[in-house]
Amino acid sequence: MNEVQQLHRDAMSLAEEAALEQSLGNVSCAKALYLAAFEKERRAAEYLDTRFDLEPTRSVLFRSAASLALDCGDHRSAEKLIARALSGDPPPEIAEELRNILETVYFQRHLEVRGVILEPHEFQVSIAGSAIGFGVAESDTFIGRIQDVRKLIYRTAERKANRPFRERGRPGGDIEKQFSTWLSVPRASSFAVTFRVGYSVQMHLPGLDLDPAESVISELLDGLDVVGGGDPNAIEKLIPDAAYRRNFIALARRLAPDGEEVTTVGFTAMMGGSERRVSLTRTPNEMVLPSSTERDRESDVSVTVEGMLKFANSMNAGRNEIKLVETTGKKHNIIVPEGYMDDIVRPLWDCNVRVDGVRKGSSILLRNVTASSEPTVLP
Repeated sequence: MNEVQQLHRDAMSLAEEAALEQSLGNVSCAKALYLAAFEKERRAAEYLDTRFDLEPTRSVLFRSAASLALDCGDHRSAEKLIARALSGDPPPEIAEELRNILETVYFQRHLEVRGVILEPHEFQVSIAGSAIGFGVAESDTFIGRIQDVRKLIYRTAERKANRPFRERGRPGGDIEKQFSTWLSVPRASSFAVTFRVGYSVQMHLPGLDLDPAESVISELLDGLDVVGGGDPNAIEKLIPDAAYRRNFIALARRLAPDGEEVTTVGFTAMMGGSERRVSLTRTPNEMVLPSSTERDRESDVSVTVEGMLKFANSMNAGRNEIKLVETTGKKHNIIVPEGYMDDIVRPLWDCNVRVDGVRKGSSILLRNVTASSEPTVLP
């Protein structure tokens, strides 16, 4: 046991060093340290391979070794180690953690684009969770997210082209001419599709790089990575324009997993000759606020109302407004900040919704709106 303990201590020390190097951007050094940590933790676990009487120590070591294998990108070793851990009799909570790691292993394997070459103008979207089977997916879970990805592509292209935020209508004519989105046939696994962003080289859009399609994809992944990481300062720096920022975060929140039916939404692309991956694992409530300047003051009164979104005034006294009708017939004026109306609010008209906001006189300033599972019967 002394040798097992020493191997484990050495592995944890190496893993801490690896995490530090990774945070400093020293990727190659971090990989080498993670590999050394994995080898030591694997050896420690294998010393107890047949010691089923030493639970939970045995399964904890295998769990740790499997996690380090994931850090090394060695999905097959992680899968084998989890299987060996579960072959014993780990405590229920450890067994559940092992199964969760196994789900991560499978998801990472599904992100491997087998038989499909991702060019710089392409990226893969993969969804995993209880609503996703082998080659099948609950339609609303999948289609809604794919539509939101498409919206993000066009919004990012417009922003990169220095266009003012478009509150309603379709993208500008030249944007639609220059950009087109294509989808591959969905693939079995965690249900993955490949987006291809087409671009015509006959016209130039100001504000876009030499390769506009790759630039848009890179910017899209940068934003999702920042929002998924929960850093409000970083997203404000990446997207200075408040309307575009609100829109991006609202759409990212709709893409995000709910933690139950969808546990992970992953993105994979080839950038600069290497593969880049971004995974959304935070639920919408765990994501960043639209911007630090929009956080409510202490004097603001938070309000939540539910009802049917029946109609809207496109512009009322220079501001977007929607109307919400409760089951009692009570009506609320909801002020919609720029960036929300077309992509977020309009698809919910005539639907039951929940609106979270703050009281502004006789109206409510919208902070978030989501479809409600409870039906609203109007009087």
